[in-house]
Amino acid sequence: MKTLYGVFGAVGRWADWRRFFDLSKAGVICAFVALLVCFPALWLVMVGLETERATLAGTDVPDFQLGPFALIIGLWLLSFPVTSGLVAILMSRTDRLAEWWVVRNWALVWLCVALGVIFIGVVYLGVPTIIGYGALLAAYLGLLPIDIRLAQRAAGFPLGSAVLVGCVIVSTGMMVLLTGLLQVIGPA
Repeated sequence: MKTLYGVFGAVGRWADWRRFFDLSKAGVICAFVALLVCFPALWLVMVGLETERATLAGTDVPDFQLGPFALIIGLWLLSFPVTSGLVAILMSRTDRLAEWWVVRNWALVWLCVALGVIFIGVVYLGVPTIIGYGALLAAYLGLLPIDIRLAQRAAGFPLGSAVLVGCVIVSTGMMVLLTGLLQVIGPA
């Protein structure tokens, strides 16, 4: 829960937001291990959306394959450290790269937790799927300003560069995610 406050502080205007994170080597490793929470949360999202899609199409609910899903989500989660690492090297900002990774990973973990909670309601409690779609859209649209702000606060980029970096990071991640899902699920 401490890291959630840190994410709000980093995205907001809190001057002491770094105190909520462990920025040591162990903290970096912990932030990457914490990304494992994203897998079951995003699995619930996929099950909820695909079940709704099958219901609307009048077809059977597909048999979900864990392997391709895990590969796609894993590649999506790794697209941020790879892209941000390249950007940091090209723009000589490697001194704050670990801090950037820690904060962004925790932001993504908490975003996935929120989506997972909503889709527990969609999949198991009968919450209307439109609520899930709304939450997913909000998460998708919210990731860009989060990445822009974290590029500015955690990585130390000026605002103009942070906007560019945030757009590159989000578009790279979405390209990996959508290309992978298109290969597994097929066109809508």
